[in-house]
Amino acid sequence: MFRRLHLTLLALNLSFIASIPAFARTIIVHPGGSIRAALAEASPGDRIQVLPGVYHEGSAGDLNALTISMSGIELVGMPSSTNAVVLENAGGQSYGVWVSPPDSAGAGPQSDPEHPPCGYSGATIKAFSLYGFTVRGFEVHGVHLACVDGFSITSNVADANAVYGLFPVVSRNGVMVNNEVTNTARDAAIYIGQSDNVLIKNNRAHHNLLGIELENSRNCAVIANEVYGNTFGVFIDIEPLVERNTQKATLVTLNYVHDNNRPNTSEPDNPLALLPPGIGVLLAGADTTTVSANTVTRNQFVGIGVVNFCLSFALEGLPCAELDIDPNPDANRVIGNFVQQNGTVPIAGPLDAFRSDLAWDGTGIENCWKANSFGTSVPSILPSCP
Repeated sequence: MFRRLHLTLLALNLSFIASIPAFARTIIVHPGGSIRAALAEASPGDRIQVLPGVYHEGSAGDLNALTISMSGIELVGMPSSTNAVVLENAGGQSYGVWVSPPDSAGAGPQSDPEHPPCGYSGATIKAFSLYGFTVRGFEVHGVHLACVDGFSITSNVADANAVYGLFPVVSRNGVMVNNEVTNTARDAAIYIGQSDNVLIKNNRAHHNLLGIELENSRNCAVIANEVYGNTFGVFIDIEPLVERNTQKATLVTLNYVHDNNRPNTSEPDNPLALLPPGIGVLLAGADTTTVSANTVTRNQFVGIGVVNFCLSFALEGLPCAELDIDPNPDANRVIGNFVQQNGTVPIAGPLDAFRSDLAWDGTGIENCWKANSFGTSVPSILPSCP
């Protein structure tokens, strides 16, 4: 897995180099200037450097503050030690930075962010980089990428974006490193959906509904992040009725996932509303995940859980039928984690039976546990890894 990640990063770097023509320029945006104007002037391969200041792009009520539909753009904030580069909602704007092929930008194509038209058309943006920005206060997503091949989201802050903070979907060959995401009240701080070969490393996700979520993705890695103060910590899960219908081959390692006991502020129609606060790491219908060498502590419901996608629905007496996915978790390995002081707060209802450091609902095949340090488990004896 680690060798594959190194090869992915090498390929990503090469893709950036190949996408930048010899005449690429650097365009500098000064305080009081316009990032939109710089993008309108830019050509594929150009770098836009933005100096410290608070930028309100476009007009109140615009769908996006910034829309990028060309390949090879590097959007680089240049914060000083005392002043940030802030992209802030100008009023009623839904998205901060939207990056996608032209067929997937605009009011109609953006009406269903999890089903971008480019996922069906095959249109792709080649190479995008966002560095050094604070993206703040947008009504839906802070940063949204759709159908981007080769991306880097590095050293940014996403704060108080209502639904998702950082959101690549139907994308591949990316890195999300050294970001901080906070105050995302209605869903995930860092979300990777229907994507391949993405590295999520050294990020901090705190005081959100959900810290880090990988959904319907393949060959991704969640490494050395700190996830705390959220309602839920790290979810590796599968979702029906989207464009890519498998979740497999994920590495979750060296993360510190603690104290994720924030009240649940999910929308009532979101499946997350069915879950109690206090989950550290949850695999829901995921396959071939390795969860190793993580520290998972003081999450009041479950430390590390492995469950069927339909569990929460079944316990609430709700239907879970007509799926285009396999809802069972299969061939997951939970090895060498420190999982202590979880599952300490009783909850009303049948889910309380799963309250523990390590929990498994008994579904799926070839799931196993080995060399974990834990106090409680459901069941009391878990299948051992060979």
